[in-house]
Amino acid sequence: MSMPVEYETAMPPAVQGSAAATAAKCRIVFFGVFGVQNIGNECTLQAIVQNARKRLPGGEFSAVSYKTEDTAERHQMPAIPVSQQNFGGVKRRGGLRGKFEKLLRLCLRVPGELNDWLGARRALRGADLLVMTGTGMLTDYMTTATGFPYDIFRWTGAARLAGCKVAFVGVGAGPIYGNLSKRLLRRALSRAEFRSFRDENTRDRIRKIGFDNDKDYVFPDLAWSLDPEMFPQRANRKRAVRQVGLGVMDHRDIHLWTPEEHQARYENYLNTMCEFVVWLVEHHYAVRILQGDAKNDATTRAELRARLEKKGIRYQEAGIIDEGARGVEDLIAQIGECDIVVSPRFHNLLLGLMMNIPAVSISYDPKTDFLLEGVGLGKYCQPLEEVDLQRLIGHFTELEARGEEVKPLIAAKAKEYRALLDEEYDLLFGELQRRSR
Repeated sequence: MSMPVEYETAMPPAVQGSAAATAAKCRIVFFGVFGVQNIGNECTLQAIVQNARKRLPGGEFSAVSYKTEDTAERHQMPAIPVSQQNFGGVKRRGGLRGKFEKLLRLCLRVPGELNDWLGARRALRGADLLVMTGTGMLTDYMTTATGFPYDIFRWTGAARLAGCKVAFVGVGAGPIYGNLSKRLLRRALSRAEFRSFRDENTRDRIRKIGFDNDKDYVFPDLAWSLDPEMFPQRANRKRAVRQVGLGVMDHRDIHLWTPEEHQARYENYLNTMCEFVVWLVEHHYAVRILQGDAKNDATTRAELRARLEKKGIRYQEAGIIDEGARGVEDLIAQIGECDIVVSPRFHNLLLGLMMNIPAVSISYDPKTDFLLEGVGLGKYCQPLEEVDLQRLIGHFTELEARGEEVKPLIAAKAKEYRALLDEEYDLLFGELQRRSR
């Protein structure tokens, strides 16, 4: 059996080699689905860290991440790996040899799990708070119980062993299919002194897995609390050519659809997006392709472009902009150039709304429906797997015509949400603020 190892913490350039610092007044560790190049998840971490630093200027902050180098660079903070294990070198085969290799993986996992538990406990020793931060982490729809549910279970368990308090803050929930997933998540949630969900849909999903959350909080998504200075000033523009921000993605649910069923749904979605872009170009709109996930959206962007070129639509000639986005700042700048956003990506829509830009949702999950309902745009949603071109055009044209009518309502909601999140941060950090004075 291998001996427990220290977690190898990635350090940002500003921190590396600096042994200077004075003793921190408090120490907070943020856990989430970070480092996977999902820009929406990085919005969430950026927002809560900005507010934590403002309220706790002497605090020490770090993050638990699925790719520590990415998190350390993006957020200028130390990053700890979710797990030290890697079974990528063990190939899966059938037959007797496959059974032997399955046993080998199990034998490898036992000491690896011990290392992970002890490493997590060591990483959290002396920390005041483990914050399970936003993101749609409460799910197994793209994995199994051994994915996000077990990671959440392990880190909350290690926190309790280390004497570190646990808080679930603004978390979202996707579908939760497996019974083991449900048990792991119930146990993890029960370890928290503070729990808040980003919408009633999440609270309802957690209630349905058998967890009593009637006394827990519901607050807006944490990204609504991003520093306003990050957003460009948008004067009332009267441009001859209006720009449409179009988000694209490949959504799949391994528990519901066979590969063939997914492909049929994806073909319908992609064909509809292609026809919608053709309609926009023919009606003299500029189109900007928006990326919400720097890793997973690239293929869909490329496939959309290839299909459009087959129809004779060349991006440069048609005024279609497709720059990609690596981080939050890139995405904010690009959305800020748009007059209306049409997207399945939750944070494409949210960042647009924060800049008072009307939005249409092609929804792959109820979370986007709840987002738009909250700002009075709930009628402008339709399910991604059944997206219909004429309905989409109808939503788009109606909302564009109502733009000046709905913008004051969106602005008022954004202000309200920021105030509510200030209340949440006071609840979350208030004790640490008082103690650090």
